[in-house]
Amino acid sequence: MKSRVYMQNRELSWLNFNERVLDEARDETVPIGERLRFLSIFVSNLDEFMMIRVGSLFDHVLLGENSVDIRTGMSAQQQIEAIYVKLKALYEKKDMVYKEISTKLREANVYNLKIKDLKKEEIEIVKVYFKEYIKPILSPAIVNRQFPFPHLKNNRPYVILKLLKGEKQTHGIISMPPNCPKIIFLNKDKTRFILSEEVVLKYANKLFKKFEVIEKSFIRVTRNADVNLDEEFADEDEDYISHLKILLKKRGRLAAVRLEYSSSLDIETIKLLKKNLKLPEQFFINNKIPICFDFTDELLNNLPVKILNDIMHVQIKPQHSHLIDLNKSMIEQIKKKDLLLSFPYQSIAPFLSLLKEAASNPKVASIKITIYRMAQKTRIVDYLCRAAENGKNVFVIMELRARFDEKNNINWSEKLIEAGCTVVYGLEKYKVHSKVCSISMIEDSGNISYISQIGTGNYNETTAKMYTDLSLLTANQDIGEDIEELFKNIPTENLSEEYHSILVSPKGIKGKIIELIESEIKKQEKDGDGRIIIKINSLTDIGVIKALVKASRAGVKIDLIIRGISCLVPSLEGYTENIRITSIVGRFLEHSRIYVFGTGHDMKMYISSADCMTRNLEKRVEVATPIYDEDIKNKICESLEIMLKDNIKARLMNFTGEYEKKTSGEPLDSQMYFVKEAYDNVSQIIN
Repeated sequence: MKSRVYMQNRELSWLNFNERVLDEARDETVPIGERLRFLSIFVSNLDEFMMIRVGSLFDHVLLGENSVDIRTGMSAQQQIEAIYVKLKALYEKKDMVYKEISTKLREANVYNLKIKDLKKEEIEIVKVYFKEYIKPILSPAIVNRQFPFPHLKNNRPYVILKLLKGEKQTHGIISMPPNCPKIIFLNKDKTRFILSEEVVLKYANKLFKKFEVIEKSFIRVTRNADVNLDEEFADEDEDYISHLKILLKKRGRLAAVRLEYSSSLDIETIKLLKKNLKLPEQFFINNKIPICFDFTDELLNNLPVKILNDIMHVQIKPQHSHLIDLNKSMIEQIKKKDLLLSFPYQSIAPFLSLLKEAASNPKVASIKITIYRMAQKTRIVDYLCRAAENGKNVFVIMELRARFDEKNNINWSEKLIEAGCTVVYGLEKYKVHSKVCSISMIEDSGNISYISQIGTGNYNETTAKMYTDLSLLTANQDIGEDIEELFKNIPTENLSEEYHSILVSPKGIKGKIIELIESEIKKQEKDGDGRIIIKINSLTDIGVIKALVKASRAGVKIDLIIRGISCLVPSLEGYTENIRITSIVGRFLEHSRIYVFGTGHDMKMYISSADCMTRNLEKRVEVATPIYDEDIKNKICESLEIMLKDNIKARLMNFTGEYEKKTSGEPLDSQMYFVKEAYDNVSQIIN
């Protein structure tokens, strides 16, 4: 039990993080349109959490497994119960925040209306719209012997009605298809609108003309979507993509884990839902309309520019790195000096230029890349296809099991294969989550040289404008040879290979992290100057946690910048009093992973695609690359120090696992600091 004193439950820690997102939606210093967007992110995050994390816990309970959280000793059932206690408080807070946002939007002349708020002419607009555009695509049904209770699809909105015909009571269900309009705009400027779910709820009785409607409510069922995409794949002759397509269809039919309802349900309706969903009432949650916020982008994309300028942040565009000349060869610039791109402050354009140049450069023999998530529209695939058509050996490791991006990755893999690229689908038991690209060239001397790219984030032009990530471009031959070797090892299922420079999980990262932590303990004991800074998205791995606690007890000063989950609790006397945990939730999604051990000339620094989670360190292929260039090292260290000084968007975790605002220092928003820096660097070049 002593080992659990400084640990907290992973799921509850994640809920604390998502509450931080909700707090951004409540922050009055944030423009009101951005607050609405944060609320939408909070709801979307919660949906995925319920489908995957809570879905997995439901599986453990359903199968009667006696598994417990090894950090806290909580059983799966205890975790579910604790989650739902927290959820009810979060829902109450969410409804309060949305009420505040709606009031502020009205002050900005944006009106989200209820039926009772409509003017006479607007009521007529709504009636006509319902009749012509919504009613034809709805699917109403009575629940009886001839029409059994339908399957309620995952996260799809429905209306449930209690009906009366004579003395006989029954129920009706109205299904709303995915293409049902989300918003009905009521004026030319599109500043007055009503949500279609409000309208369907209002006129639902028109679909059951022979019945009296006693009660009606919007409902939404969330189902377990934690599908194991490797299951049942035993036939070596079966097409892997076809197999995945079949399994993906299962997501919408798995067991229910949550029912949200918009207005009160009577005993008979609850009994009906409990019976057919096989879900206890304790997992029913009152969630006032709107139940989901997928209307947010449609609303913000249609508002007049003048209003948008008042309610949204000023647009920020990624800037070109002042150290890179896009009019010159990227290959030659990288050969001269390692380059670092910092997204979203800097543009992804140099990497795209590198691929474009490599696709037609006569010296380039091959381009090899690992792909986990990609944008819906991407020039990266275009350049890879062009390279293959130009006779280059293009080798792509496409991870088809990137959750919720499987269909997108299947589509891209088919296009790449059609263009002549060699595409493989990773490993059976390990997801390939690394973000690496290798360009090999045959020089005039006949020697082989390499240009390598190693990143902390996906090859995705869209998220590169929203996520903070680092991308190293290097001509270091040791790193290049290591990455080239990696591209040979993955297809041959060789995961035990050791590398000269890079670290590769599932064998090589965790042990090295713990070794480097131990080296800081020795420095602390010898000279009193042990120092560790780690920036990651999540910390759950017990081995790493124990090593950090050991270092803290030895006196090593440790700063952890953790966006999301932390199963380690800081500031506990005798255990973690030398550990400080900072979380930054701001305009951009913090996503880079940076590992720094020591200071000065003895410093060891790595950037990586891997978080300190057991799944990343032991069940995925991840890559961590050392930073050798002193200028880049210094730049990353300076950036980390700025993040640690952030007292606007940063919060400190206390010894209870809750987040607290910083109360001292000059006001500093680290993300906006980096935005200004990127703009200033470009303006200096222009001037």
